[in-house]
Amino acid sequence: MRGIRAWFGRVRLPRWLHFLPLPLATFDPHAPRGAAVLAAVRGVAIAFTILAYGYLLNSVADRRTDRDARKNPFIAPGAGEYQYSLTVLIAASLLLAGLSPWPARLATLACLVLGYLYSMGPRLKSIPIASTLANVCGFTALLLVGVQGSSLPPLVGYLALSFAALLLQNQLIHEAADRHEDQAGGVRTTWLTLGPSWTTVIVTLSGCGAALAGSSLAGARSVTVLALVGAIFGVVFPFLLVSRGAEANYAARLRIVHRWCSAACGAGLFTAWRWST
Repeated sequence: MRGIRAWFGRVRLPRWLHFLPLPLATFDPHAPRGAAVLAAVRGVAIAFTILAYGYLLNSVADRRTDRDARKNPFIAPGAGEYQYSLTVLIAASLLLAGLSPWPARLATLACLVLGYLYSMGPRLKSIPIASTLANVCGFTALLLVGVQGSSLPPLVGYLALSFAALLLQNQLIHEAADRHEDQAGGVRTTWLTLGPSWTTVIVTLSGCGAALAGSSLAGARSVTVLALVGAIFGVVFPFLLVSRGAEANYAARLRIVHRWCSAACGAGLFTAWRWST
């Protein structure tokens, strides 16, 4: 058990555990239960291997620039080897993808490639705008790794757009919280490049985009969803970011609040969409 806990620490499990339900976005409650559950379990397993690979690779790449051992376990002496874990995680991802329909295969490959390009060469993490977009695309692709068949569910694109918009907001808040460490490590994030004002404009537009995409899933409740989601993510969070986002500790707390509000919003949109069709 101690070895398992140590491995979970190296892959930073608590930082991405909340992303594991993403493959359930394509779960069809009206499909044959056995096939739907199998696809969902397989999708969650793929997401686990991809996320563990991505976060482990990022820790390895940043071990000389990160300063907080709680964030990067490879700073501490005796952190252990990582090549074997990376190999096993890649192999497991590809094996599970090989047992999946073609949309899940493409999504898995996209996530693995983006994870490498983001952390290693050409290290998109250090390129403004590109780093943020790579993160958004990679995590959004996880919505598709649990797809049951070769065709995507209707309107899933709106769910993906809403998720991507909320993820973009969270990523920019994250960059605000980590800007001092990013500066010290020579990483030019979108926040550091555009500054607080322009970043807040993007956050506002993202919140409005999430509201518009989400309202397309809500059917008869579209106006209510548009108003509620737009108020929370298009007004409240941008205001909180522009008012105190320059305070790193405040931005870090704001990111956590935003994460759970986004999760609740996503669950609500999924329920409104899947159970009304």
